[in-house]
Amino acid sequence: MATFRLLDDAVEIDLSLADEILSLHGRLRIPYGHIEAVAADPVPQEWFRGVRMGTNLPGLKVAGSFLTPDGVRFFDFHDPNRCVTLSLRHDRYVQVTVEVDAGQDATAVARSIQDRLA
Repeated sequence: MATFRLLDDAVEIDLSLADEILSLHGRLRIPYGHIEAVAADPVPQEWFRGVRMGTNLPGLKVAGSFLTPDGVRFFDFHDPNRCVTLSLRHDRYVQVTVEVDAGQDATAVARSIQDRLA
């Protein structure tokens, strides 16, 4: 899980220590200008997400960078129903999908990010 913080110029996503280890990645900082779309839709279940650098235990934990035909995607989630997905341009990742922290609501976080983009 991760905590989303909305800064003046970017979305900052702080991963838990365990998720940093499993995903082989630290904090994410994404400028608003790189975000094309944001959604809080459930993540479809897939057994193969692409060539990975991280953890892929379907049904348990997906965390890390995955090389797909569309580009590199970042995932960090256990519960696919509590995720925010950011579609990006001009960034290392084409998409970032992260489960929100227990104290946050995915729909509210997505709406807040969308409001900053408008």
